Amino acid sequence: MIKGVFFDLGGTLLIYSDISASWSDWLSEFYLCLKNHGLSISKETFAERCDRFHSKEEPPKRKDGLTIFERRIQALCHELGVNIKEVDIKHTAITMINAWMKHTYLDPDCHSVLEALQQHKTLGLITNFDHPPYMHALLRQLDLVKFFQAVIVSGDVGTKKPDPRIFHLALQRTGLQPDEVVYVGDTEEDIVGARAAGILPIYLQRDATNNYGVASDFRVDQEMLRPPLKADTLTGVVTINSLPELIKLLE
Repeated sequence: MIKGVFFDLGGTLLIYSDISASWSDWLSEFYLCLKNHGLSISKETFAERCDRFHSKEEPPKRKDGLTIFERRIQALCHELGVNIKEVDIKHTAITMINAWMKHTYLDPDCHSVLEALQQHKTLGLITNFDHPPYMHALLRQLDLVKFFQAVIVSGDVGTKKPDPRIFHLALQRTGLQPDEVVYVGDTEEDIVGARAAGILPIYLQRDATNNYGVASDFRVDQEMLRPPLKADTLTGVVTINSLPELIKLLE
């Protein structure tokens, strides 16, 4: 019997309207912020230095209170010879994320679906995000916190999808067993990670004719289209095209 439903956030409860525009605005704001602190290279060269910004090895943690995202900014500034204070790093981080989020919005069906599911299921949220303070503030702003018994943000817990340990944390906080839960997500890492944790994945593909794009990292070559999921990844996975389908599926 399914007692719990865990959700991904970006691309699942939040919809990406234009990934290319999101990353373009993200890069522009990043570049402008650093130019104000002495960056002298061209925007094109800067874009090359930002390629796969989030995929690079995580900078060492220090006792400075900076998030992973802020430490990534700090590390790149150091590489580029840009002298920037911690307070300005924090401002830059928020400016960049705000620029990216301009093209992201909450699924119009999100609240009604969560309200319906919450009547009979325990709900949880598991998201990869390197700047937890922003994420927690966003969840409050969108009035989503009230729905979830467990909110797991990768930047808080030190592990991210598809590592099954991040799913185990949600199970521990809800008191549920893997075979009592489904996980709803929109990427391969969602499916692979849930499976590795013993949780049944549900793949959300809103429009089979539309690619929403790779949301996890900036790419200088602008190849934003998401490659098709491998056939074996989707083997045995239930696919839905909208959040309301979950209600009928779980009845």
